[in-house]
Amino acid sequence: MKKILTILFVACSLAASAQTADDWFDAGFEKYKGFDYTGALKDYNECIKLDPAYAEAYYNRGLCNYNLAYFDAAVFDFDQAAKLKPGDYEAYYWKGYSLYELGRLEDAITAYSNALYYNASYTNALFERGYTRYELDRYSEAIDDFNKVIYNEPDNVDAYYNRGLAYYAMENRTSAMFDFQKTVQLSPGDGDAWYQIGFIHNDNENYSEAVTAYTKVIELQPGAADAYYERGLAYYNLYMDNEACADWRKAADMGDSLSKDAILENCN
Repeated sequence: MKKILTILFVACSLAASAQTADDWFDAGFEKYKGFDYTGALKDYNECIKLDPAYAEAYYNRGLCNYNLAYFDAAVFDFDQAAKLKPGDYEAYYWKGYSLYELGRLEDAITAYSNALYYNASYTNALFERGYTRYELDRYSEAIDDFNKVIYNEPDNVDAYYNRGLAYYAMENRTSAMFDFQKTVQLSPGDGDAWYQIGFIHNDNENYSEAVTAYTKVIELQPGAADAYYERGLAYYNLYMDNEACADWRKAADMGDSLSKDAILENCN
């Protein structure tokens, strides 16, 4: 039985003229490895014509369709792979991923849940289900999923960051701050997490700490106009008007409309 693309790369010697389903599968596999998704798709079509029950061919063709942004076709292929090979949690995962791209978020959650039915510790499915639940404002459920990801992978930066967003959406600033600080502890160059730390400090009127966080953002992302604007607010609340106006002018030069309004109201 052939191994699927995400599990094992198989070295194959291709005959001059591929005739069997396995030959077409191997030909598609070689093209996929070379990022020739269109060519691989054609080979998998031939494979499936010869062997309509070839589960791995449906799975691999689904990956081709996904990479070509043929998401409806990808859903069909991953669904077929899962039917032909019950328990294939990766097929359900990629079906969910494809459904998400189609904007079918509830259906995506169902697919991720099916993947987890067969592999309860499958971190990718836990994370994506959590992210999709967050997108649907189902914050408590999202947090539950991110908790499980972190339990399985204690250093998963993305899980901490996204759990922080969910906590913040629930107005739990303390837990959100913990997660964003954990994110920068694990990944000091994460400008987005530093920005969220600054934002919470501004919310909590910890303006000096906000300045420190936004300064870090600006070091990492010199073009972050919103960080200049927010640092300007922190400076303004510290009665450091010159520094505030300098930041707002910098942001305004980048096209930030809020900074332009702040300059008109507060800067000579």
